[in-house]
Amino acid sequence: MNAQALLRPTIWTHAPLEAREVVLKDARERLHKDFLAAEKAFCESPDLFPPPVEINRLKVALVKDWAKRELDLALDDDQAGAVAAVSGDVQVVARAGSGKTRALVTRAIFLQKQCGVQPRQMLLLAFNKKAAEEMRDRLEKVLGDDVPHVMTFHALAYALVHPDEELVYDDTSADQLGVSREVQEVIDEHIRSDTHGRRIQELMLAHFREDWERIEEGRFTLPMEEFLAHRRSLPRETLNGEYVKSFGERLIANTLFEHDIEYRYESNFRWSGTNYRPDFMIGNHRDGGVVIEYFGLTGDSDYDDMSDAKRQFWAEQEKWRFLEYSPADITTDGVQAFVSRLLDDLGRAGLRPHRLDEEEIWARVRKRSIGSFTKAMRGFVARCRKQNLSYDELANRISAHVCCNEAERLFLDVGQSVYLDYGRKLAKGGKEDFDGLMWRAVTEVSRGSTRFARDRGREQGDLRNLRFVMVDEFQDFSEMFSRLLEAIRLQNPSVDFFCVGDDWQAINSFAGSDLRHFETFQERFRNTSRVHISTNWRSERAIVEAGNALMTGLGEPAKARQTAGAGECVVGWLDEFEPTAPEEERHKGDEFTPDEFTPAVLRLVSGFLKRGMDVVMLSRRNGLPSDVKYAERRDTDGLERFQEHIRAFLPEDDRRRVTASTTHKYKGLEKPAVVVLDALDRSYPLVHPHWVFSRLFGDSVDRIVAEERRLFYVALTRAEQVVVLLTESNRPSPFLDDLEAHSVQRVDWRQFQPVGAAGCELVEVRVHNAYDVRDQLKQQGYSWAGQRNANSNYWRRSLQRDGFNFEQDIINQPWAHGNVRIEVYTDANKLLHSWPER
Repeated sequence: MNAQALLRPTIWTHAPLEAREVVLKDARERLHKDFLAAEKAFCESPDLFPPPVEINRLKVALVKDWAKRELDLALDDDQAGAVAAVSGDVQVVARAGSGKTRALVTRAIFLQKQCGVQPRQMLLLAFNKKAAEEMRDRLEKVLGDDVPHVMTFHALAYALVHPDEELVYDDTSADQLGVSREVQEVIDEHIRSDTHGRRIQELMLAHFREDWERIEEGRFTLPMEEFLAHRRSLPRETLNGEYVKSFGERLIANTLFEHDIEYRYESNFRWSGTNYRPDFMIGNHRDGGVVIEYFGLTGDSDYDDMSDAKRQFWAEQEKWRFLEYSPADITTDGVQAFVSRLLDDLGRAGLRPHRLDEEEIWARVRKRSIGSFTKAMRGFVARCRKQNLSYDELANRISAHVCCNEAERLFLDVGQSVYLDYGRKLAKGGKEDFDGLMWRAVTEVSRGSTRFARDRGREQGDLRNLRFVMVDEFQDFSEMFSRLLEAIRLQNPSVDFFCVGDDWQAINSFAGSDLRHFETFQERFRNTSRVHISTNWRSERAIVEAGNALMTGLGEPAKARQTAGAGECVVGWLDEFEPTAPEEERHKGDEFTPDEFTPAVLRLVSGFLKRGMDVVMLSRRNGLPSDVKYAERRDTDGLERFQEHIRAFLPEDDRRRVTASTTHKYKGLEKPAVVVLDALDRSYPLVHPHWVFSRLFGDSVDRIVAEERRLFYVALTRAEQVVVLLTESNRPSPFLDDLEAHSVQRVDWRQFQPVGAAGCELVEVRVHNAYDVRDQLKQQGYSWAGQRNANSNYWRRSLQRDGFNFEQDIINQPWAHGNVRIEVYTDANKLLHSWPER
């Protein structure tokens, strides 16, 4: 049998082993001698060589041997396959923790040291300076100073254009907010303007009052099935700044605000051992007041049963007046009739509504509204710049756009003016932003200007001389970056692109990224191939499996490493958490909102620290899902403040081992233990009420929710050993359904000990069988634990441990007799005393 006949696929598998080995040996020798030339021959004349699967095995084996021998680096098969993919345009799909940076850098080293590619023939591109520096550092450890070009996209643009203008940009890590400042000054000018200032006031008040859910007005453009699928995830913003769940809730909130009635929205209220959050509470625990519930899902049997239970509960609370409403109360007679009824009911409940005039309402909401408007407008200007829209192009797009309400129409009207003035301001001030610089670079390269110089000319290169361009975080691509690569290809048709990314971690659409560039790689590039790097070397098995469950059906799943331990992915139901009396005393909130969140988080953090694991607390926003008792309030009580708060209860040596971050900022990082603070329905997914202002750019609720799912995946996969997802039974994230179906376990709070505070140790006194002496206990400050947990049948109170004397302080009390049984527990929930003695 001749070699050529052997190479036919139908014959190869049945050919004698010796014959196959001869042909494989020839291919192996070709790869060792000249890897790139061999690869070219394999691609151009596939019929003359072993089947592609056999060639790939040879390439993977060669790369793994080379990496181990030359770099003392152990690559897995997927990583080696990515390094060995050296022909055509290659897309690498690299899952979380799979070592994508290792593969990308190793490929550059392999091309230079094994394949003889000159360093100046390679360019490695990243989106941020930190990633570029990390790649350069890794390369320099092996190659010394003779490394390929490594830079950010913006650094390349600057090296190509060398603008005379002052470059303005935002970099929060360097406290540099040049673009934000320029946009802010334009916005401030509009706010001070009589015409635009009044328009901004109109649009923000309309934004707080209008609702795109009200289909009967005929301007609703969100597909009905899309709305129904994400109904609970579509918050509305009230005049008072809350994000509520429905038009009815917003109507009630705004009516209360407009009539000068203070209220709490969804404040925590303990009921039969669970966290119950009534829609609106007016008053206080001592004197009582009014509770309002808006039952928005009448007709659902489970929901109706819960509504009946709430009615019964409030009927038994003598100090509270219960008011309830439903959507039918609004649709039957209209909005104005409903508002009149609500005000009459409030009057009969003893309140005195007083209608504020429009100027007073605006005065109260102005500061927050302007901040909200400014943030939305900065995003609008950035999206326009990233799409390189001229003023006329923007005007035409707005003209063709169908607005869903008056607030959107007014926003686009003001936005058009702000965008025009921002461009003029940059030009007048001799300034340029990064987006403008990028588009100028696209133009320059398209016109044939391909030489670039950096570091005062010490680093020079020419795009025409490049053989390989490697891109990190390709899932974050936008039209701007795509056009730059197209321009490079126009001037250098032979260049090959190698683009590494993870579509499951595409979370930056707010910055203009568009996942469609990742999804249409085969259409946008030439001679393409796709390689998967799937093994997660960071996380234990339970975490990898949970991530796959969350992303089922959305692409190639990740794989746990063979040596992975079991790991833990657990859901912490805060409803099931019962703080001890010392914890309640130590973290006592105001009378409306006892702080049960902090002691729950503290137990988890302390428990993981004791197990030798550093901990990061992640949140969707730079804020918390629950009220926290701080020693003093500040204007901004964000994650950094909460980090300080948690650390204050920990031993000095452990404090630096606990950090807090938003999930967005923690992408690419990892910790042994991760606590997701807000696995709730309005955090994951978070559909900000301002989303309607981005409809012009193609944003939809479906796209936003899909990205929020990916963000939740990022949160999960930051964990190495354990991840805890904190939630509540009445508002869990819908993404938890996918994990619950995968048998994710629940936190057993009994396994996590309470955490005390240095210099402030408390004890908890529990009194059982005390029905006959309950009045005496009440007078001494004891409370019935059964109000919190039906299984806790005792009275309890916290006392300072310092100076505590069990016999004098407890046993000698007049109520300590008969069948009464007494127990005293430490801060750590350890039994200290009991009477009668066991």
